[in-house]
Amino acid sequence: MKIFILIIFMIISNVLFSQSIKVETKKNIEWFETIPVSDIIEAGNDYGGADTGTYTSNRDQTEITIKSKKHNRTVVKIRKEYNGNWPQNLDLQIRRTDNYNRDSNDGLIFQTITDVDNVFFYTTGNQKNVPIQYRIKGISVLLPVQDYIAIIIYTVYDY
Repeated sequence: MKIFILIIFMIISNVLFSQSIKVETKKNIEWFETIPVSDIIEAGNDYGGADTGTYTSNRDQTEITIKSKKHNRTVVKIRKEYNGNWPQNLDLQIRRTDNYNRDSNDGLIFQTITDVDNVFFYTTGNQKNVPIQYRIKGISVLLPVQDYIAIIIYTVYDY
């Protein structure tokens, strides 16, 4: 038995002043997590190790660059879209891992990505290669064996 999860990341720039900001991605924009049968220790146990049913991407799974021509304050929002079979108990989460950046705030702890735009973080000016990490919780032997696909949409506003 194995569950295959594919997370696809998209950058959509929804900008008040379309010429004032540019968003680019680097690194892997897809995260695949194949959960091997060996993760099931015995019948009835969920998947995972110490944090049962949880899998985490690399700390810099996605890197985004924000080029603000006006060097204004920018807000980055996130939401997910998924194929019709995304289980409610699968919790897809996100955080940025660049806590050294004094021009950005919020987004440093994992937050759940919902199907409604939510603020991910705020920043000022240009930001280069902001590292993004993902986590999925709720993997269980009770989930039907199939592919689960979610698309993460980033919306960036310059104000």
